[in-house]
Amino acid sequence: MTQRITVVGAGIVGLTTALALHDAGYEVRVVDPALPGSGTSAANGGQLSWAFVAPLAEPDVPTKLLGWLLHSDSPLRWVPSLDPALPAWGLAFLRACRRKHALATTRTLLTLAEQGRPLLADWRQRLALDIDWRANGKLIVYRDAKALDAARHHVAFQRSQGVEQEILGRDALYVREPALARHGSALAGAVWTPGEEVGDCAACCRGIAEYLKERDVPFEQRRIERLEAHAGRLVAWHFNDGERETRRRDEVLLVAAGLSSRALLASAGLHLPLYPLKGYSLTVDLTEDDPVFDASVTDALRKIVFARLGRRLRIAGMADLDGWQPRPRASRVALLKRQAADFLPAMAERIHASDAWTGLRPATPDGKPRLGPTAIEGLWLNAGHGALGWTLSMGSAQAIRHAFEGDDTALAPFRLDSRRN
Repeated sequence: MTQRITVVGAGIVGLTTALALHDAGYEVRVVDPALPGSGTSAANGGQLSWAFVAPLAEPDVPTKLLGWLLHSDSPLRWVPSLDPALPAWGLAFLRACRRKHALATTRTLLTLAEQGRPLLADWRQRLALDIDWRANGKLIVYRDAKALDAARHHVAFQRSQGVEQEILGRDALYVREPALARHGSALAGAVWTPGEEVGDCAACCRGIAEYLKERDVPFEQRRIERLEAHAGRLVAWHFNDGERETRRRDEVLLVAAGLSSRALLASAGLHLPLYPLKGYSLTVDLTEDDPVFDASVTDALRKIVFARLGRRLRIAGMADLDGWQPRPRASRVALLKRQAADFLPAMAERIHASDAWTGLRPATPDGKPRLGPTAIEGLWLNAGHGALGWTLSMGSAQAIRHAFEGDDTALAPFRLDSRRN
């Protein structure tokens, strides 16, 4: 009898996991109260940043915290609250802000991302995914020479890890991307990474879901609210409609529900160290006359991403520690609109705050997702990808598949420790 795996979550992480396991011959079903790709996967920045996977917990972060608190226009902002979950997560985050730790995490995430790149290429062809995919490269532009010079250290590290990357001065930048030339002396240069890609994450979710449904993979639009475990073994789970489902012999429940994974694991006595990073995006329909870049562009100072997805421009940014409500703050939406209009003045009248979207990214303190079996038999995990869910989802799915097939070496850096990690 084929082993059944129930995947909880129909975002990009849950769906890529379900597809990888289905391809390996497992009996898969997907459970989520929402439609595929309608949550945090719905309108992210669109960039497949295979080479830009550095964790938020970096050595210079502690010195910037006060600024994030005091300045309302900071791209990374902490909104003070009495949230009891934040202090422990925050302390763990600060412990992770060590140079040695951050470099090790970056190496680990680079490997995970690179393992997923060929998988997406295969799926795009085999499933005929229509996701506005392009291999267009990425420019991170800097406004002053000092910041650009500081970026050289990161480029040197990336090159040591096999990433093709180079520093472009102002003239070379404008040759590479003429649409940026209007900024003149306001830009000092950029970091150019030719191997980066873009794609519509939500469209990928819908395409995978359609493919799986055509192959009789069941999708249940329901919420699992509570897990039932006994003597270190998963026994059953309870749905929001009151139904209790007993776990079948050898069945695995694989939780890939983003931020919701935290409460679900807590019901079984496990601590998953997740906290929401609220991100914002705007989407603008393009005309033939719009001076939009061919490459993806990131404004390094404001940490705003501009990615062309077909005939749309996705503008995304911000990482706010702002509690658990997905509701956008009008002030942050206005800031994103204002800064985007400043960068693209020719499109300013068509960048509307009413088009704003927010998503709560499930972030771990150290920036690494938690993957694989837990201390409870029959309960697996694939969650905590932060702002890199689109980029890391394929590599995570591949690692999970290999672990089910007996090779769990790729999971070693990502396991959920029985301690409060």
